Amino acid sequence: MNKKALRTILLILIIPLIAEVFFFNFRFWESIFFKEITDYNITNDANNIEVAGIDAPVRNIRIDYPDGLNSAKACHLQITISDEANTDLELPLTEVVPAVEESRYIRIYPDGNVKDIKISFDVNEVPDASGFGVKLNSARPFFIHVTRVVFIAVLMALILLFRPGSEIYKMPLCGSDNKIYDRNKIYVLLGISALVCLWMLIVYAFNYDITQHYRAGHVEAIYTYQAESILNGHVWLDFTPPKYLSEMANPYDFNARLNMARETGESFKLDFAFFDGKYYSYYGIVPTLIFYLPFVALTGLHLNNSVPVLLMGVVFIVFSFLLIYKLVRRSYPGISLGVYFLLVLVFTFGTGAFYCAQTPHVYSVAFISAIMFTVIGLYNWISASDKHFEDSRLQLSKARLLIGAAAMGLATGSRPVFGLFAFLAFPLFYSEIKDRLFFSKKGLANTLCVILPLLLIGSAVLYFNRIRFGSFFDFGNTYNLSEMDLQNRHLGIRRLWLGLFEYLFQPLKISGRFPYVESIYDYRNHPTDYMGYMFFDPVFGGYFALCPVCLCIVFLRECKKALSSVKMYWLCVISLVFAAILLLTDIELTGITLRYQMDFGLPVALTAVLILTVLMRKAEDPSYKYVFKAALVVLIVLTGVTVLHNLFIMLADSKQWALMATNPKLYYSVKYLLFALR
Repeated sequence: MNKKALRTILLILIIPLIAEVFFFNFRFWESIFFKEITDYNITNDANNIEVAGIDAPVRNIRIDYPDGLNSAKACHLQITISDEANTDLELPLTEVVPAVEESRYIRIYPDGNVKDIKISFDVNEVPDASGFGVKLNSARPFFIHVTRVVFIAVLMALILLFRPGSEIYKMPLCGSDNKIYDRNKIYVLLGISALVCLWMLIVYAFNYDITQHYRAGHVEAIYTYQAESILNGHVWLDFTPPKYLSEMANPYDFNARLNMARETGESFKLDFAFFDGKYYSYYGIVPTLIFYLPFVALTGLHLNNSVPVLLMGVVFIVFSFLLIYKLVRRSYPGISLGVYFLLVLVFTFGTGAFYCAQTPHVYSVAFISAIMFTVIGLYNWISASDKHFEDSRLQLSKARLLIGAAAMGLATGSRPVFGLFAFLAFPLFYSEIKDRLFFSKKGLANTLCVILPLLLIGSAVLYFNRIRFGSFFDFGNTYNLSEMDLQNRHLGIRRLWLGLFEYLFQPLKISGRFPYVESIYDYRNHPTDYMGYMFFDPVFGGYFALCPVCLCIVFLRECKKALSSVKMYWLCVISLVFAAILLLTDIELTGITLRYQMDFGLPVALTAVLILTVLMRKAEDPSYKYVFKAALVVLIVLTGVTVLHNLFIMLADSKQWALMATNPKLYYSVKYLLFALR
């Protein structure tokens, strides 16, 4: 082992240990010099603890909770102090979590000597505070967390691996034969494994047992309900809607429907489709057929949505690596292993797919299914023309054409708007169409290989619409009993500029309180001047705030010549056109919600990857001194920010399926691993 490698390994091992001992345990070293205070009077009154007669500098407060209280649920408390400069100064709301030892020690910063302290607990969390105790200026224990050491070590390894001077930017991905080196295949497998493990860990952290939802007839179990109804021989769901829905002039008016529910005492099924007196699922049928129907048929049980999200996410990651490899082979044959890895990260996070891992609920099933099948379809279609691209005498792979078309059809059956991406076949095979390899006698087999799977799957989806809603082209989304009436929704130009800003450019809202990122909009907070109805889910920033690296699409025109030379320019143009269509449709028909960024995120990320390959290839020109290094630094930084933003929002308190609500022990464990200096 050479000295450089040994030094790197030592850095990865030693720096996390030093950080653990001195940085993350700073409060321990600091508390050694605190003088413990014992002379004070303490009284417990219902939910309050009052500490009087202190008259001394107080540096920290230790909360002692009753024996046997070992809950992961936080006990929130309000601390009020009187010191030399303030009387009854309320400090920010904080908490003590019995399952997390570090939370017992609260560092405070009074002005001079403290006269008295009052601690008030939330009555709903602590009905009686008499069992709690308080100690002042107590020595904080020395905490060693192996998890934190490993996390910092992994972070250090990633920083060293992807730093601008790393060897991975000097290692060509492919050889002179334009095929990936055997050595690099191992590295790529490691990269796939790392990203798959990250996906699985996130899904596991946010996994949610929907048993109660299933019993309550909640939309979270609607795929299972659809599977059960199909097994029972019909397409409507086995729930009886309240009579007032059929009697109402407009059952899709949310407030009117809510008033009827209150008057009659009969609730309706939120987010179910209501048509002709029955409940239906308007969600794509493909996930039901692939996952839920077999599971229900074999076990008779319901299936947690996190299972298909986990499995389809793994397939999505694998095919993302394959797709990006196919793309860069054409447009940047000399690409390094490091830049290839960065482009894979740009694509996987730029699609927004990691939202599904962080929120593995019913909506995410449809999105990750559609994204996965679209990526599989694109990979196979590009692979079908690989040999023809290298040698015009060679034919297209009919098997790849078939698989690609079938995948695109299944994407449509998962989320109908993704059917738009099937038309990417035209820019992808533009040269082949010109060469009469499609829509001609000699190209009849190729044409059928693309059209037949799409036609068969598409016809099945349309027929399913017909037997549910009486029309081939009615997907049932307008019958959704949501908060928005899509039956009578009118187009509004005024909504567009607001939606464009919020979906694309809204900056992140960063605060000084853990987890440091907050929702700009949520179900209750809609700070806009738009005087009309607009639906809001928790939103943390526009697409380009979360994925700043994808702003490179502004260089499309500058890259036209290079992209045209590898037959990818029109793919980029049409992808962005489709992204714009889906963006405008989402603004008008859905409102502002983070998950819908995935509709247009995939074509934008695909275009961004192609443009970045061209820009990096141009920057590699020897005539541009230092340009490649500068471009590499920019790519590394923007990719890192994109990954960080998309991952960090999963800790937010206001997101759908917030970790604090679904897994409070994990949330507070993470908080006090990172927020060690409280």
